[in-house]
Amino acid sequence: MLRFALGLWLLAALPALAGFGPTVPPEEVRGQFTYQRALITGTVEGVTEFLPVSSTGHMIITDRALGVPAFPDVAVQGVADRKGRAVSLERVADDYIVIIQLGAILAVFVAFFGRIRHLLVGLCRGERQSLGLSASILVAFIPAATLGFLFKDAISAYLFSVEVVAAALLVGGVVILVAEQTLPKTAQAKSDEVSAIGWRTALTVGLCQCFALIPGTSRSLATILGGRVAGLSHAAATEFSFLVGLLTLSAASVYKMWSLGPALTQVYPAGPAGVGLLVAAVTAFVSVKWLVGYVSRHGLGVFAWYRIALGGAILAVLALK
Repeated sequence: MLRFALGLWLLAALPALAGFGPTVPPEEVRGQFTYQRALITGTVEGVTEFLPVSSTGHMIITDRALGVPAFPDVAVQGVADRKGRAVSLERVADDYIVIIQLGAILAVFVAFFGRIRHLLVGLCRGERQSLGLSASILVAFIPAATLGFLFKDAISAYLFSVEVVAAALLVGGVVILVAEQTLPKTAQAKSDEVSAIGWRTALTVGLCQCFALIPGTSRSLATILGGRVAGLSHAAATEFSFLVGLLTLSAASVYKMWSLGPALTQVYPAGPAGVGLLVAAVTAFVSVKWLVGYVSRHGLGVFAWYRIALGGAILAVLALK
């Protein structure tokens, strides 16, 4: 009797153990990426990517508000990634949050074209200052990139939730208030302070960036505060945060696109995807140009109260459900 029951259990569980489950046709998934969704998500991504309020957190909240399904066990029918693994609906939504960052990357490239051009020309010429700044950007990039690569699946599975985002927003707001009170009020940035950043400062920024792997923390917040802790002015910390973000976001977006392989064009329609990237680029450009000046003059305090208000409101709504 026991063997018979065990056999029935194995027979019933076989599809799940083999990785099979409910599926939806790719046409249905592509239909979810409407132009309206592209406009909304592109705007949210562009506005929040470089503000210390967490673009990933806001994108997760936006997806839930738009009714984007979060079903990890529902696969897209006949669609597999580069490694041949079935692509789930939840992965489609989560990867889009990362891929759309390419629009924000373009905005930083345009906004800091002079700095980036000078850096690249200096690298080609072997100039010591450019080599040093490039090395510092790489040092700041490595810690979070390593942890993100090693724990990417666990992060997506356990941390991409509204509850985690709300808690991280709240905690991050409190951290900003404490930092604004305890860190020294620096004067105007020294002449080309960013180019003089050494590996110790860069490592401090890089270690702080690791906290941004938690959705709702904010990569910009983590790196700006990391720079401030290391002794940089508000302006220099913000600009270095953008330069590190250029490498970090590029690597994350390109990796997501590469890992999806042929699934990329099967689940994301070109039209809405292109609109989303364009809107993200335009809104991020405006956000970037405004942020450096604002943070230099006023600090991060206003973002702390925004984070506390939003995180607290979400937790209150969740508690009442």
